[in-house]
Amino acid sequence: MIKPLIITAASALLLLSAAATNAHNHGGAKAAIEKAVNNSEIRSELDMERDQYRNPTETLTFFGIKPDMTVAEVGPGGGWYTRILAPLLAENGKYIALNNYPAPGERFERGMQWRESFIDHESGMFGANATARFLDQDVPFAAPNSVDAVLVFRGMHGRIARGGANELIAEAFSVLKPGGVLGIVQHREREDFDTDPTTTMRGYVKQSFIVDMVTKAGFELEAASEINANPKDTADWERGVWALQAGRPLAEKDEQFREIGESDRMTLKFVKPAN
Repeated sequence: MIKPLIITAASALLLLSAAATNAHNHGGAKAAIEKAVNNSEIRSELDMERDQYRNPTETLTFFGIKPDMTVAEVGPGGGWYTRILAPLLAENGKYIALNNYPAPGERFERGMQWRESFIDHESGMFGANATARFLDQDVPFAAPNSVDAVLVFRGMHGRIARGGANELIAEAFSVLKPGGVLGIVQHREREDFDTDPTTTMRGYVKQSFIVDMVTKAGFELEAASEINANPKDTADWERGVWALQAGRPLAEKDEQFREIGESDRMTLKFVKPAN
């Protein structure tokens, strides 16, 4: 009768120790994210002005991002999240910048130059393991089961409109480790609107559309958050999400849009099943 009691107590101690370790790791990761977010040597005043709308610390913590992960960012654009993720991962992790493969013609050369110039190892922002890759290639951007997280910030509408969303999701599923995260932040269309993101480029997409598309590809929706919700955004602008002038400094925005801020956004954490 004594032996099972001893085993149970030992197991309880192990569980408590594991819980404490997880809490410590979680807190350490959040502190590292906060440090990257508050790095004024790399991030500009305009970057930080948008923190109140984009909530980078809360968003990356929600996705479970840690400094020792391999993280791929789809469509880094001007580098707003890059200037947080790259320094965060520089020492112990790996940052992968993903852009669309350039189409033949004038844009091809510029696209190829992007691959060569996007990561400047002398800037102090990127670690030695940082890399830039193209999507939509015959060979996936990373080896199967090798990436901890793939993040898409405000970019799914473009992939959907161009017809490449399913390919992106399939590639993400392939390269992610079992249990790996596909994190999506996307301008949120109202569910009662009669719109089709495959034919209507408004920048907004219904949350139900994203969830259906991604879960059909094999992912599980682990959690949805209202971190980046904004009830002031009615999402009924004639020019779509671009009416909100998100790329302009607050001081230069029309008064109406200074009051509204940036778009209402869904924040979804999908997970590749472990089995």
